[in-house]
Amino acid sequence: MGPIVGPNLAAETVAQADVQAARRKVLLTEKTATTDSPLQAPMWLLPAALDLVAFMAIWTGLSVHCSGQAHKPVQVKRRTAAKKRKPKRSDAKARAEALFRRTTNDNTNVVPCNAA
Repeated sequence: MGPIVGPNLAAETVAQADVQAARRKVLLTEKTATTDSPLQAPMWLLPAALDLVAFMAIWTGLSVHCSGQAHKPVQVKRRTAAKKRKPKRSDAKARAEALFRRTTNDNTNVVPCNAA
């Protein structure tokens, strides 16, 4: 005697039909749960938010600076690479004299302590 296949096959077919029906029911419930949710935003919220953002942007753009007069823009003077600043003659002369004094200072102008 072999195994009985008929009742097992019929039970499997019934179980597959139950699974398919349960899946359809779950999908239908999920679909209606997301569309009928009371946590959805009201229809007027998005246009009101856009109006508010536009109003604030226009207000900021047209508002006057609070500190009184508007400041003048500062122009930055840029030197070109071709123009090099030459040191002033008096500066160059003073640096040369300071360098000369540093090198020629051999303590000849120091008064000895026992000479007093």
